[in-house]
Amino acid sequence: MKLKKLWSILLFILLGAITSALWRSQVDHEHEMILRHVEGAAEIASIRIAGVVDGRMAALELLADRWVDKYPPDFSRERFVSFAEAVFERYPSFSGIYWADPDGYIRFDYQPGEDSDRLGKRIQYSPGSAISPCFDLAAGEKGFQIVLPLRFEGKLQGYLSGEFKVAQIINFALPSSVIKDFVVSVYEGDQSIFQHGVQRDHGHEIYSKREIEIGGRKWSLKMNLGPGIYSTGSHWIFLFMVFGILLSASLSMLFYLLLQRLEAYRTSRDLALSEVTERKRVEVILQDKEKRLKDLVSELSTKNSELESFIYTISHDLKTPIVTIGGFIGALREDFGLAIPKEAERYLDYMSAASRKMEALINDLLDLSRVGRLVGKRAKVPLGEIVREALETLKPNIESRCIEVDVQENLPEVYCEKKRLGQVLYNLLGNAIKYIGKDNHAPRIDIGAVEQNGQPVFFVRDNGIGIEEKFFDKIFHIFERLPSAAKEEGTGIGLTIVKRIIEYHGGSVWLTSEPGRGSTFFFTIDDKES
Repeated sequence: MKLKKLWSILLFILLGAITSALWRSQVDHEHEMILRHVEGAAEIASIRIAGVVDGRMAALELLADRWVDKYPPDFSRERFVSFAEAVFERYPSFSGIYWADPDGYIRFDYQPGEDSDRLGKRIQYSPGSAISPCFDLAAGEKGFQIVLPLRFEGKLQGYLSGEFKVAQIINFALPSSVIKDFVVSVYEGDQSIFQHGVQRDHGHEIYSKREIEIGGRKWSLKMNLGPGIYSTGSHWIFLFMVFGILLSASLSMLFYLLLQRLEAYRTSRDLALSEVTERKRVEVILQDKEKRLKDLVSELSTKNSELESFIYTISHDLKTPIVTIGGFIGALREDFGLAIPKEAERYLDYMSAASRKMEALINDLLDLSRVGRLVGKRAKVPLGEIVREALETLKPNIESRCIEVDVQENLPEVYCEKKRLGQVLYNLLGNAIKYIGKDNHAPRIDIGAVEQNGQPVFFVRDNGIGIEEKFFDKIFHIFERLPSAAKEEGTGIGLTIVKRIIEYHGGSVWLTSEPGRGSTFFFTIDDKES
């Protein structure tokens, strides 16, 4: 995470440096263009101002030549006024024209639209220069005079003077676009003789200076870029800089997000590769375990087959001596019936009971070994028919205990081995009769079926002594008997046979019971034919 942030910061610094360099280059270029524009404008302005002043000086010289071209010279006021009017009409920017005597005192003046206040005053004449230094006029304006001496036949006749306002000259000389876009300052020495506009402080000043030669005098022209133009350029450059910084930040953020996405992709890829590797490893382990399990199942199946075969063989072999014992007990009673003492008779009864019990146990073991080993034919059989056959076999026991038996009508058909399913019902009904309870005044057994999840569930219900819940699984194990069943005859194999046969038919068996309230055994049969 820190490395990604560092790369993003470095990218931002790089892009910021590029932006700054471009901005600096643009600023320098614009500064150069503006400076050239200012210098060009200053050059043009100086030429135009000098040209206007030279033109006015030429007009005065023309007037002087016209005045002395008559012989004898006529220096009358009327002639002066006629010449002055012509000059004013053809050459704007004159503010006054004067005629002074040889001593320099003004005798005639022409100032249209203004009150004459120059008569009797001396003209502003500087020997060696046709143009006078600038001086103050009314209302704080600056002006200057162009003075030309008039000579006739080598004799000084007087002076012809033209007065000008500096502002009029410059405004006439410069186009309105220059006046609008620039701050124009004109100096004569250290004296400011014209100022247009106010230069604002922008941190640096862009200007150009030119010297203007006018009739032996020098004016200094300074032109600064106007605030309007500079402001427009500055705003554009500032926006360019802001845009560059924002673009740099955006690209840096996108680069950071890209690095995050790549890191997430790399992590996902590594995780996927790790999962694939782990899955392959687990598959190898599972395949190995599956092979071992198959080997164990095969081995267990072989051992079970051997065990069942052994049980069958032992049970069959044991049945012969049991029958022999029973036969000899019968022969003893038949041959020596009256001679057998009562004590011996009692011993013979014990031997007969044990022989019968042993025979029943052997028969149950044989039945258990046959389940799944000896496969019979399966067919659709009405369950009611199997129930009636089992009840017929157990009829003496039912009648001896006065048990009421209720069989649900229209029991469904089942796909099974009839003999095996008959064994199931025989064992379940036998257990119900056996444990109905001797003190039960209304013994009852119900046989029926209910439907659950679209499948028939069969049941055998009694109202006998019941079973505690902790023994629900135990009673299906071989040779397991309940403490309450110790007084009753049994081998402890009957319910094991029931479970084996039901599972052999793809079903399951379970029960519900409460002590003193009877038991209900449920079982299902998988109807594989459908």
